[in-house]
Amino acid sequence: MTTTSFKKDKNSGADTPVCASPDQSGSGIPAAGPSAVPATVPSSDLCPPTSGDIPGIGGIAGDYEESDFRLPRINIVQSVGPLSEDFDPGAIVLNKDIIVLPASTDPKVWGDALNVTVLNAKKQFSENLPYDSDETPETVDTLDEVHERGGWIDWRNDEKPPWRPMLTALVLIEAPTEELSEEFSIQGPDGKAYELALWTMKGSAYSRAGKAINTAARFALRNKDSGLPELHKGKWTLQVRREKLGTNLVYVPRLRQHGKHDDEFIEFITTLL
Repeated sequence: MTTTSFKKDKNSGADTPVCASPDQSGSGIPAAGPSAVPATVPSSDLCPPTSGDIPGIGGIAGDYEESDFRLPRINIVQSVGPLSEDFDPGAIVLNKDIIVLPASTDPKVWGDALNVTVLNAKKQFSENLPYDSDETPETVDTLDEVHERGGWIDWRNDEKPPWRPMLTALVLIEAPTEELSEEFSIQGPDGKAYELALWTMKGSAYSRAGKAINTAARFALRNKDSGLPELHKGKWTLQVRREKLGTNLVYVPRLRQHGKHDDEFIEFITTLL
């Protein structure tokens, strides 16, 4: 599994993506695998010394794969769709169950900010199916695979492309209230509560938030010596408001980076995965 470096090529002077294995990054954050989650789970991390066939106290034993683990997801509630039946449009919901950030009282104004840290991210391509389609869109890793299926991602003859880019990020969410601190499972060195979650960005979310992550990985949050991204070092805020896109009213994210974490917090982050 690889991660991308934007270290300058000394011959061309251009920012040339270079692949490096995770242990070369020095960041302590594994490269993004499927769904932006590390693809392998070292048995030594899960299975303390055992007595016979019984795992050590607090441990689990067995032949584990990525599919044996499930992280919650965050979603921005839209005006239509299953989530709109239970939550107000514009709210940010964790695991389709917990309101992490309520919808703004004025949907045209940016709502309260949610503090997040982007740990890693993976770009893929998804079929651009109608919103009310019952089909599950196919997802592929490369643009070549899109072309092999006869697809493209740019507008042609004023028609939407049959495929579109998407970004799945693994984020660390800071509990915005004392009440939610009781729901979140991770305790930080600053005494605050945190939770890991996956966030998949498509369409306007990819344009507004996904590209912000991509850009930070290439410039502001890039190690200038190795050329490797260090997304986990950045502080971000996430907000939502309603905008008119074409003929539709859509709740869109605004993801902004605000400096970097201190060394103690960065060291804490590297112990999470």
